[in-house]
Amino acid sequence: MSLFSNQSFGVLEKTLNGLDLRNKAISNNLANVDTPNYKRRSVSFRNQLKSAMEGSNDLATTNNRHIATGAGSLNEVQPQVSKNENTSFRNDGNNVSIDKEMAELAKNSLEYRAIVKQVSNQFNRMSSVIQKGGN
Repeated sequence: MSLFSNQSFGVLEKTLNGLDLRNKAISNNLANVDTPNYKRRSVSFRNQLKSAMEGSNDLATTNNRHIATGAGSLNEVQPQVSKNENTSFRNDGNNVSIDKEMAELAKNSLEYRAIVKQVSNQFNRMSSVIQKGGN
């Protein structure tokens, strides 16, 4: 059994992966703000993650013949990158708003830092348990 296979680490990992991909999409949008006909990209993963969390629990399987309850659903969560083809803010066909992208970047950065803090807290708790042992 892997030390990091429990539900909370899996959710945090998937969230960090999604936020990282979103950061790359926002950065790409900002880099192409003046590129004619460029269409902004966005990343969604929260609905998949929410569905996976609702369909799973922390029950451990101690035998290969046990039925896994929702264990695979979290593994199937993949962030989806979509291109917004329907809008155009300018005559050159570009639909990137630098103000919106900067706001999204700030929001994404705050979320990422919050999740990293949660991961750090998880490791600190594990470290405390290991150091104190049964004392």
